[in-house]
Amino acid sequence: MPKNILCVKWGTKYDDNYVENLKSQLEKHCSYDFNFYCLTDNPQKSYDLELPTHWDTYFNSKTNFFWAYRKCYMFNEDLFPEIEGDDFLFLDLDILIHRSIDPLFDLKNPKPHIVRGWWNDIENCRKNFGKGKSTPLNSSVIKWKRGQLFPIYNEIDKNSDYIFFTYKTIDNYFNQCWYDVHDETNGFLRGFSKGLIYSWYKGNIYPEDMYPKVLREECMICLFNNSASGIDEHMNEVEEINGLY
Repeated sequence: MPKNILCVKWGTKYDDNYVENLKSQLEKHCSYDFNFYCLTDNPQKSYDLELPTHWDTYFNSKTNFFWAYRKCYMFNEDLFPEIEGDDFLFLDLDILIHRSIDPLFDLKNPKPHIVRGWWNDIENCRKNFGKGKSTPLNSSVIKWKRGQLFPIYNEIDKNSDYIFFTYKTIDNYFNQCWYDVHDETNGFLRGFSKGLIYSWYKGNIYPEDMYPKVLREECMICLFNNSASGIDEHMNEVEEINGLY
């Protein structure tokens, strides 16, 4: 059975070129048979699947809390009956893949995995736990088996009125409710291993490799997350770096 690789696109921040670029990178860097899907509010391509909308009424565009909630629809695979198989990998659109992503499908630990930003000072994250500011998690890459993440979807669905007004980001929510920042071998979610995924803006591993804006081709994936320079400059850098590849 082919693997399933998903991305999510809504609004106008990213155009179709980002989707096509991600698909091309995957064709180059994944040797497994896979089906590619883009969950979107504007389905036009053969790989597009329409996003549900039943959480839209809880989103407040003024506070922008829980703004990437649309990613969490994919945790209920039954919402997308077109998708078959048990292996799922989600990738953000603004990433750069350096080498084979096959190891993401060969993880020995059976738990669902998410990016654990090794560029974070984990002691600072622990000290600030619960304050809604500091999280070591990043939802740019998520790996799971069918049904594993339904408890997260179900909890959001049952408590939308609370969750959408409490957590600034889905990463904060995952960190506070589904990850054990004090014992990272415990908890519902597990972080990807050190050195696999790094941040263009924040570095790789704290404290020894924290140089920003350095390509690290020995790593698997580069994330273009958390630009301090504003969205226009951020998108220009993403396009420029991806253009090199």
